[in-house]
Amino acid sequence: MGNFSRLVVASVILSSANFCSSFAPKTATTFVTKQIPSRRPTATTTSCSATLKPYLNTLIEGNDLTTSETQSAFDEILAGADEVQVGALLMLLRAKGETPKEIAGMVKSMNAACNSVTIPGKLLDIVGTGGDGADTINISTASVVLAAAAGCTVAKAGNRSVSSACGSADVLEALGVIVDLNPEQVAECVKECGIAFMFAPVNHSSMKAVAPVRARLGIRSCFNILGPMTNAAGAQHAVIGVFEEELAPIMASALKEVGRVDHAVVIHGVGLDEISPLGPATILEVKNVAPPGEPKVYEENKFTFDPLDVGIPRCVVEDLKGGGPEQNAEEFRKVLLGGEHTNAKRDSICLNAGVGCYVYGLTDSIADGVALARTTLESGKAEDVLKTWIKASTAIAGAAVEADI
Repeated sequence: MGNFSRLVVASVILSSANFCSSFAPKTATTFVTKQIPSRRPTATTTSCSATLKPYLNTLIEGNDLTTSETQSAFDEILAGADEVQVGALLMLLRAKGETPKEIAGMVKSMNAACNSVTIPGKLLDIVGTGGDGADTINISTASVVLAAAAGCTVAKAGNRSVSSACGSADVLEALGVIVDLNPEQVAECVKECGIAFMFAPVNHSSMKAVAPVRARLGIRSCFNILGPMTNAAGAQHAVIGVFEEELAPIMASALKEVGRVDHAVVIHGVGLDEISPLGPATILEVKNVAPPGEPKVYEENKFTFDPLDVGIPRCVVEDLKGGGPEQNAEEFRKVLLGGEHTNAKRDSICLNAGVGCYVYGLTDSIADGVALARTTLESGKAEDVLKTWIKASTAIAGAAVEADI
């Protein structure tokens, strides 16, 4: 292990010791370090205080974890592993840099632990990692409404705000959509109106086990990028936006390793975690080309898409600004209104919904998808879908309350 790696390990150990003090009684504790044998350990213990040690040793030695090792480690984490060890593992992974196989193992673990939603047929999700700090309107959330109006069946995953002024759950709640439906109610909502929202705390309740660790660390970890890849309904078609460009190939490779998607794109835009009129976007496309029923075979294609090529002019980020839930809800209603008027916000949802229509298979190109989204928006269908969604989710939630009385 090189000097830099030793410094990283020392930093993690010191951070873990400080982290431990926030949980442990205020008594003197002696920490003893010893030389770790230079070998790759295998996890065999189930004791909470020792379950992550083999994986910690592997990372300290400078080795990557395999997909199965990472999945096993995260199974323990989601079940409530020792919090100090969880913090150390997350930081060792962050310092080393998570590999696609490690990310795939995390995704598989979260998928196995989630309260899944069963919805037949093709499903679309448009979602971003967040983290751009731009505080725009909820572009991806408005885009799924437009995509649903264009003919896609949508199972939208999301949560409350983490890194922005208004998360997807926040704006939908302000609009009147009931966001905390259970899996059966989500399936019913999709059947009723072709779109539904899956609230992360409902579908990924095991994340409560790591919430205190993440809060006390206060540093980005792999959990920040797992949400877009852990759709509880197993959406086979996805538009995933990333703010950090280096995440795009890692997430694309992880999607192939997990093997749930049929057609997905990972997008790195200009200044945002989605495509927008701000400038050209780099797109990594992952597509299953195997015949139906056969093991998936993926083709990957990297290209640049410029909104100028479909007649959308440049804008500045101030043109896309939003605010809190009430302000973003008002902007949400405005961008979905029918009519031929346009602005940067309407252009942005046409772009993202257009990409969604393409990966869903409604069109043969992104350009055609954007054209379909534009026609659908101008027709007023998206506004109607939003109204129907609000009524359907409210009725479904109300029926459940009446049944409990």
